[in-house]
Amino acid sequence: MRRLVVMAVLVVSALALAAVNLDVFGNYHFTLSATPTAAASISYLSFGLQVGYEVTEGVQIGGGVGLAYFLPDATAATAFLGVASPTQWTLDLTVSAKYAIPINDFSAVVVKGYGGLSIPGFTGFDKLGYIVGAKVLYVFDMVDFNVGFGAGIEMRTYGTSSITTVPVGVLANIKF
Repeated sequence: MRRLVVMAVLVVSALALAAVNLDVFGNYHFTLSATPTAAASISYLSFGLQVGYEVTEGVQIGGGVGLAYFLPDATAATAFLGVASPTQWTLDLTVSAKYAIPINDFSAVVVKGYGGLSIPGFTGFDKLGYIVGAKVLYVFDMVDFNVGFGAGIEMRTYGTSSITTVPVGVLANIKF
């Protein structure tokens, strides 16, 4: 029992000293290409939370959860996602890496790469999808709070369906 208490104290102490960051993001995705081609009119919104650990100055790794809402109608989204029940939502579980390049004391350019799993309709594990993407953001630094905006490229694959988009969005980062 004593070993368990000592290990718990060490873990809590390490986490208290860690530079943990919370990202809140939102994006609108413009479609570049899609398969099947009938899905080329689909665009979507994505938003979520990511927790990051600062490995070294300017470099973060982390993971998070997000949602994607496919537009414009449920029929096109259902055909694209390949699920039996009409849904326009997916649950995204991602890992990411970020690198901040300082411009001056109050701003930076952040390069972010991410990838992970996407679950259509929150329960469509038989139609599991994959996400990979990269973004470049301009970030304004306000000590323990950052606000940024930028764009990138994202690819999603669900079975035989795939889509390539340009996500344009915002990011808010809180440092703990």
